[in-house]
Amino acid sequence: MIRLASRIAGLARLAVRDVRPAATIALACAAASTGVVIPALRSLDDGAGHGRMSASVFTDAHVLGGVLGAMLGAHLLRRAGSARRLATAALIASTAITLGMAAVDSLELRVALRFFDGGCHLLAITALVGAATAGDAAERARRAVIMGGTIVLGLAGGLGVGGAFHRVAAALAMASVLSAAALIIVQLRVTAEPLPPAPPRPARDRRPGAPGLLAPGLLAFCERFSFGSMTIAMPWLAAPGRVGLVLGVFLTASVAALIAAWRYAPTLGPRRLAVRSSLGFTLALAAAAAIDLSGSPAVAALWAVAAGATSGALYAAALVLALPSAELADRARGMATVHAAGSAGHALGALSAGLLEFVLPGMLVIAVPGVALIVVAAVGVWLTVPQAATDCPVIGALDAGARPPVADPTAPP
Repeated sequence: MIRLASRIAGLARLAVRDVRPAATIALACAAASTGVVIPALRSLDDGAGHGRMSASVFTDAHVLGGVLGAMLGAHLLRRAGSARRLATAALIASTAITLGMAAVDSLELRVALRFFDGGCHLLAITALVGAATAGDAAERARRAVIMGGTIVLGLAGGLGVGGAFHRVAAALAMASVLSAAALIIVQLRVTAEPLPPAPPRPARDRRPGAPGLLAPGLLAFCERFSFGSMTIAMPWLAAPGRVGLVLGVFLTASVAALIAAWRYAPTLGPRRLAVRSSLGFTLALAAAAAIDLSGSPAVAALWAVAAGATSGALYAAALVLALPSAELADRARGMATVHAAGSAGHALGALSAGLLEFVLPGMLVIAVPGVALIVVAAVGVWLTVPQAATDCPVIGALDAGARPPVADPTAPP
């Protein structure tokens, strides 16, 4: 165990090389502003009789707004002229909208505002990730994993803080503080890097990445579907403190696995990494049926470690497959695809949990649809992603420096 922890720490030190601290901290604050609301979602009902559907609709509004924001991210980034400018505008809007949600009592109005907040939130994340993932293929992969891990850790930190809030209004007020903190960091420390003019693409490359982004989109959709169902089902199965603990452990374990999976991806190849991660996540979700969140905290935390580790490996495969290009607009498009697919999966997972509560008991709400979708993802990736690491520009470049050049026997001495 000590050796494993030491290896993970070494990989983490390697991963953070050349990171841009200001953008990373701002991204963590933006992600935490979402997580801080989740443990208090149960208070949305307030005796009105809506049950989990009130939390499902509220969550779906945010992530569906995120789908729209992610889809528009690359276009609006180009229109804004710099990632800093787009992040600033999105964070100002998100802070104001979140304060508005904290001030009103109407569920319908909160749902409407939550939709617009989701769009602004994903625009800010798209801009920050796009700005922080410059460089050659190996650097893009490393920085993409850093940004992915930052989002997960920020969300986990928000969940930990949110466990102290039992009313959604107070949690929303805290979310606005975190968004404002991200805005201040962007203003003080993130430099404005103007986008270079987009080079003309060859006719055969005029529509980049549609087939290439299918696999990472599918992985992100299915992985976020399961997490979305967790955020709705768990608040009704345990107290807010226990929910924050389990989801926080899940997300923290996923970061450790994210770093390890990124590092060892060249050995496995993208397809094998994704399929094996899918198998592990399937087994973890199936085991959820036997978990009682209100029982032993050690058992619940152990399950969260297993589920989070396999989920993180799955997310790593999606991230590296989404960044085949060095151009900022293409990096934004790849990350926007992952975010849009993940947001759509989160929304449908939350809706699924709200509906399945009437027919499935306990954690089966999470296990049954999650297992079915992850199996579909594994099959889809196996059919669409090439096995050879060299066929994936990002993963193939990760260990390019470690391989000695191969001599050409036909070359003259």
